[in-house]
Amino acid sequence: MISLSISDFDADPDRVTAILGIEPTYIVRKVDPMRSGSPRKRNGWSLDGPRERLRNGAEHEIAVNYLIEQMRGREEAFARLRQEVRPKQITIYGGFYTPCDEQCGIWLEPSGMRVLADCGVGWGLDLFVEDEAPQNGSEV
Repeated sequence: MISLSISDFDADPDRVTAILGIEPTYIVRKVDPMRSGSPRKRNGWSLDGPRERLRNGAEHEIAVNYLIEQMRGREEAFARLRQEVRPKQITIYGGFYTPCDEQCGIWLEPSGMRVLADCGVGWGLDLFVEDEAPQNGSEV
């Protein structure tokens, strides 16, 4: 899965929604408890792309392009967001899963990179190698 995440700010997350004109997948408020029960220290706003694990370059491209299309034409709104809400981070990030014995790549097209740059949005991935070794001592 990959998401557009706006995080670590003091303003109400509904302000992000109002400025961008995009409905989030979820928001977190600093009054909400974390899993540990401790209160959050900052607010967050997130828009998810397709919810499946990304396993190849084509899946990554589809997911990133979905989020980029949500941002396209909103460059001024993102500038206003940075000025008014002052989030510490605006980024597209997620996980990328690849089998241990396969080579695969990911890419961003220049037009997509332009939207990310014009909106001031970073991009990153956590890479995970999936071990496809037989489970429980069984052989394939």
